[in-house]
Formats: sequence, structure tokens, C-alpha cells
Amino acid sequence: MMLALFVGTDAVAATASPNVTAASTSEPKLNGTGDAWVPFTNALGFPNSSKSIKVFYLSDDLAVYPLNGAAATVQLRAKTGGPMINCTFNAGVPVLSGTNGGTCTFRIINTAGQVDTLEIFHLGMLAGDIRVTATGITASGGGNTVDPYDSDTVIPAKPAPALGPPLSRLPARLVLVFDKSGSMAWSSKLNGDPVCGALYSPNPDCQRWKVLRRATEQMISVAKAYQLPTDKLGVVFFDNDATNTGGIAAMSTVNLDAVLSEIDKPAHQPGGGTSIGDGIANLNSDLVGGDNANFNNTMLLFTDGAQNTSKFLVWDGLDLRVNTNNSPIGGDLVRPAGKQLSLCPFRLRLDDPSDPDSSSLLQNIANYSGCGALNIETTLDNPPAGAIQYFLQVLADTLIGDKLELLHTDKGEQAAPSGAIAPPPLDMSFKTSKKDLAFTILLGWDQAFQADGRPNIKLSKDGVDFDPLHNPQFTISGGAGHVALTLRAPFCDAHGKCVSSDGDWKMRVARTLPRGLGHWNLFVIGDNASIVSRYNVGQTKSGIGEPLQLKATLTEGGKPLVGLPAGTVRAFISGPALSLGNILSDGKAKAGEAPQGDALSASGLKLQAMLADPAQRDKILKALELGAEKGIELKETSPGVYTGEYPATLAEGVYQVTYRIDSTSSDNGAFTRVFTTDHYVQVAPDPAATAKTIKHEPARTCPSTHAGGCIKLTLTPVDGKGNRVGPGKSTSFQLVQPFEGAIVGDVTDNLDGSYSLVIGYNKKGMAPPVLRIDGQTLTLPDAVGTGGKGGGGKLTGDGDKPIWQQWWVWLIALLVLLVLILLMRRK
Repeated sequence: MMLALFVGTDAVAATASPNVTAASTSEPKLNGTGDAWVPFTNALGFPNSSKSIKVFYLSDDLAVYPLNGAAATVQLRAKTGGPMINCTFNAGVPVLSGTNGGTCTFRIINTAGQVDTLEIFHLGMLAGDIRVTATGITASGGGNTVDPYDSDTVIPAKPAPALGPPLSRLPARLVLVFDKSGSMAWSSKLNGDPVCGALYSPNPDCQRWKVLRRATEQMISVAKAYQLPTDKLGVVFFDNDATNTGGIAAMSTVNLDAVLSEIDKPAHQPGGGTSIGDGIANLNSDLVGGDNANFNNTMLLFTDGAQNTSKFLVWDGLDLRVNTNNSPIGGDLVRPAGKQLSLCPFRLRLDDPSDPDSSSLLQNIANYSGCGALNIETTLDNPPAGAIQYFLQVLADTLIGDKLELLHTDKGEQAAPSGAIAPPPLDMSFKTSKKDLAFTILLGWDQAFQADGRPNIKLSKDGVDFDPLHNPQFTISGGAGHVALTLRAPFCDAHGKCVSSDGDWKMRVARTLPRGLGHWNLFVIGDNASIVSRYNVGQTKSGIGEPLQLKATLTEGGKPLVGLPAGTVRAFISGPALSLGNILSDGKAKAGEAPQGDALSASGLKLQAMLADPAQRDKILKALELGAEKGIELKETSPGVYTGEYPATLAEGVYQVTYRIDSTSSDNGAFTRVFTTDHYVQVAPDPAATAKTIKHEPARTCPSTHAGGCIKLTLTPVDGKGNRVGPGKSTSFQLVQPFEGAIVGDVTDNLDGSYSLVIGYNKKGMAPPVLRIDGQTLTLPDAVGTGGKGGGGKLTGDGDKPIWQQWWVWLIALLVLLVLILLMRRK
């Protein structure tokens, strides 16, 4: 019998050799003291189709620096006390014959796109205490080396390995819900971007699907450092309908890596419509089932388009539901009473930023789904810093709950001089505190910043230098375009010299293969069981001009964190300069032809036409893009609660709020926290102002089910200052229940801020309904009612005037009077 054995070593690095002490996800594992392998026997093996022994080099560099074993020396001891057999290099798979029994061959093979596995074939039996050794394996690229491997190696003395994440927290259950509709193949940048090109047929590297993959990959690199054996993971892909990758399974390193393989599968490439409801519903019952209380349950939704296919995710004024009619009536609750579930939405709103799914619906998801945060991006950069930060925040809240938080964020760009001269290194810094159990540095870059491999990274603190890429105390994960470096307490270098947990770290990044103007982003995540921070952004009343209410709640050791010095808790707010609804309404462009691959509303097509017109582009961008940040100091208004107010919500649109805390506490000393969320400021229609815009008349056709008749309305929903709701909000028109009637057919968006709709009444004498538009209620005037509430089908005039005030009534009366006078004179 021949068996397969998986042996792990640390990652190959670009300039130095790996160290076997970091192996933790494959057999054999380190012993309890971390100074040797556990006994390596055939009992660790298991049958597999190739009947081979595999030495698996855990690495993310090997896609760039593949292994080469042609000149290697590989030996195998097949049984206890037996001789070491020399294995010969052979790229093929040997076949047992009458002459080659007991021989051994080896080769280097590819797994998941990386040439990272030494595969050994022994044509015979394995028994008892076996041994594998390998020397002379190389990795391509200048300066790369691979340390010899020996399964009996005794590892040199070093500081005791730090513990992994604590086992005391509630297990996490995370479901990733990915929109793979046709628009995910479109550009992540505006149409005509100099790098990305056309919106509907971009440079492949700019496709949203690939940008989503980059953000997901970086989140996964961090998750590997903090996941527990009890954590669970699920992945859902949706377009016209939804599929998952096998239900909910362990959040293991293998399954985390498999997420990226699933994203790359041909079956999961963009195409079709957008059914957010199907995506949400696919694994929702698994999260809110009988074991709901045993997990911290989170669903991360990534979408880029408006819902255009059943099932739909809807807001009924109290709860989120999934139904087939895209109305607030009926459907299944996303979060049934008594169940815990955080639904965290991310929306790229480039195509159709005015539609309700990218505005009010997302805000309601964030407010009422338990997540408390949302991310709405107009475009995505490379690297996509905003999406990555949001994914990390959701991950932190899911995996470690109140223990894992962002300590520092930064991003920038750097030009590279022409010729062979390397650009100067970048100097960065961050801070950790006394009770930080671990921290992770996540550094990402584009190909211009680092065309191949990784940049050189050095850390220093308290006079001690750290080489994280070659220090066995660091856990390394990453891929093309990023690296995640995790260090657990005690914070020690490769030689056992340790530094205190609190204080400032300096980080130097040197590009080794620059290709011009490069972009980078940096995130530092800390694991601290002591400080808990929570953040909230809201409005007491919805609408333009209503202040944003800002709140940060902090505790330390379970008690309110009181008395933080003035100016150390701040919020930074940025928002649009112009209201999108007003600019779209006044735009002169006509809606263009619908693109192939996915549906786009008429307002979305009009917006794209305006963006393509140089005379209108700047105004649209002022309604979509964030302006300059304004800082607000938050003051302690109750123990541990720091609040402030941002009054300048002068335009409809998405406002971004970043909380930054740089303070000190008694238990932790100096500490920092960063948290970012978005808030949609919408137009709240004013009943009196909107009533003045209403025109109504009997509908030309009316279903027989509406015995009270049907009335056609044309109205322009506006607030008290004339700001218009939309265009783009027609799908959000709903009748507040109870009401004995319905909207007949679809609501027509006239693309100038006005909408036309037909309301059918089930009987005469009814009061007018209450409309809900983009989540806001609007009471219609009595003139729109039936029978005693306004005359039913006799309404034909201007605005909300009663019949006796209509000009044509007086004209008819005057003509009748003139006719009577003439008749009397003839007599």
C-alpha cells in the first residue's frame, strides 16, 4: 500500500529561505514545545488517487517563484530501521513492474496554480517510523533559496510560539453573497477612464469581478490568521437565481482558499440579471435555524446593480423581507424575531446611482439588519481600499466580535524614476497598545507599484529591527498584489529579542520592481480583548439639511471608557456638492440604448449619457463624488459615549464618515482605532409642496376589480426647498397598508423628477392613499380620493383644486348664462 503525506513548510520569500517552524495547517505538525516535528509515521497518511507522498510548501510566492527540483536530492526511509532510499527525479508517474519494486522517484507539481509541491512515489509498502529528506530544491528568481527539509529535524531554540486566537469567543458563521450578474464584467471606473477604457467593455484588469476578487483575497489573507476550528463559512453566487458552493462548511485555510477558486470558475463568471433576494435567501435558513444562538452570524452582500429579477429584497417599514413581487406586502423575514443575523451591504453604484437599491434600501439594511454599517462606492480603485476596509470591518465583527479592530489605515501613490534607479523607500508608522494580543499588517499594491513578487518590508520598534518576511514569529499569507503579516505576543524578532506591546512601530517599504506611478494601501488590525468600540451615524429626521448625528461608544474591561482627552475622538465627514436628483432632472441628455449583459434603468441610461457629455459631466460628478473632509470633535455626553453633529448635509447623496481615535487609557496606554461607514441623505418629500405639483384625471382604462374607479396622477415629489426625489425612484413607489386598492401597472419615470401612476380604488367614498416613495411617506391631498373625498372619476383639473374652483367650470357657467340672456332678449 502507498500513502500520501502532506508536510508543511513556511513560504518561500523573494530574498531569503523559509523556516519550517511556521507549519500549522498540514501534517506533520510541531510538537507541544515547538522544537521538533511530532513522530512522522505512515499512520499520518491517507490513500489518494496518485498513491504518493507529498511535501507541500505553504506559500503564496510560488505562483511567481515556482519550485524546481531537477537538481534536488530526495531520500525516503520507507520503514522503521530501514535504509534511506535515493529517489530519482522523474516528471512522470511511475508504474509498478517486475523490475522496479522498492524504487523511489519524485517530481515538483502544481497545486491551485502554484508550483509548490514535492511529490514522492515509492513503489512498495510504508511501515512504522518513516522519514523524508529533501535538499537542493530551488525557486526561480534572483536570490531565492529553499531550506533543506527533514521530517526528523530538531528545530533550533527560539521564543515559545505565541498562542492562536482565543477559544472563548462565540464561533463565527460567515456567508459571502456575491453578485455575478452581467454588469460585474463592466468597468469599475467611469466610462472613458484613461486606464480602464469603456464602461461596458473595459480593460480586463478593471472588470468589477476581478476587483471583487482582489478585495476578497485580501480579506481571506487576514481571516486565516484569526479563524478557529469551530468557525463556519458559506459562499453564494447570484444572478437570475442563486447557487452555493456546498452549503456551510468549516472556515479552514483550505476552504478559505477555495473561495478564490470558486470565483475563478467558468460557471461563476458574470452573466444574467440581478436577484438580490435569491442571493440572500439561498443560505439564510442555515443562519437563522435552530442553532442560530450558537454562532455569531453575518452575511456580507456585494452587489453592483438594481434588482431586476425575482426574488427581491424589500423593506416593509419595519423589517427586511424576501418576496417575488418587489412590494412591501408579504414575503419571508430575513431575520425572524429572536434571531441574530448581521446583513452587511456593499454596493458599487456607478451604473445607476439614483435607484432605490443603491440608496434607501441599503440604508435600511444597515440600520435594521444588525450590521450598523454600509459601504457605497461610486468607483473602485486598484487596490480597492474602500472595499477592502469594509470587508475587514465586517470580518472583524464576525470573527472576533469586539476584540479585532482596525488600528490604522493609509493609502497613497508613488512615482518611480525612469531608468534603473529605484524610488526611495516609503516610511509608514502605526501604534499598538499594552493589551494587544496580536496585530496584522495588510499591505496591498498595484502592478505599477510592484510588478512582480513582493516589496521589501522592514519593521522597527524600541531599537529592535524586524524582518517580517523572514521571521518565523510572523504568520505570512498573501497573493499577487498583497501580503498579510501577523505577529502574536510576545513581539519578538528572529533572534528572540522582544519589545513591549505598546508604542510606535515604524515600517519601511521598498519597491524592488517598480513600473511607474504605483498605488498602495495599508491596514493594521489589532486583537485586543480589552477595548471595545462601537460607532453610529444617523439622522433624527430624514432629509437634506437634517444634521448627521455621530456617536462613538467605548468601553475598557467592560466599563465605559471615560475621560478621553479633548480632541482625541474625532469624525471626518465628506459628501457631495450637488443633489443628484436635481442634476439628473435638469439634464438635457436623453437615455441611450440599453447595454448588453444586464439591465439598466432609464435614469441610469440618462446618467451615462450625461457623463459622456463634457458640458454636463462635471455637474454629475459633483453629485457623485465626495468633497473635502471636514473634521468634527466628538465630546463625551454620557459615560463612554462621545457624540457630535454634522449640520452641512446640503445635498442629497452618500456621505462618508470616518471615525479616528488617537487617545490614551489607564489599562492600554496609547491606543488608536479607525472605522468608516457611509450614510445616505435622501430627499424627504413634503406633502404640501408636492401637492402643488399634482395633476390628476380619470385613467383611460381601469380593471373591473377596482369598483371605485381609477385615477391617473402625475406628481413631482419635492421637499420644502424644491429638491426633487429622483429620477430613478419609480420602483420605490408603494401604497402604505392598509388600503383597499392598488397601483395599477408600473409607475412611469418621466426622467425630469416627475412620475406618473394610476391608483385603483376598490370602492367609492375612499380617502386617498398614503404613498411611500424611497422609504419616505407622502400623504396625498383629499382631491385624489373618491366619492365624498374628492369626486372620484370626475377629477380632471389642475393640482388639487375642487371642481367648483376649476376654470372650465366657470367658463361653462358663463356660457350658459350668456345663452340664457340671449334667449330672454328674443322673447
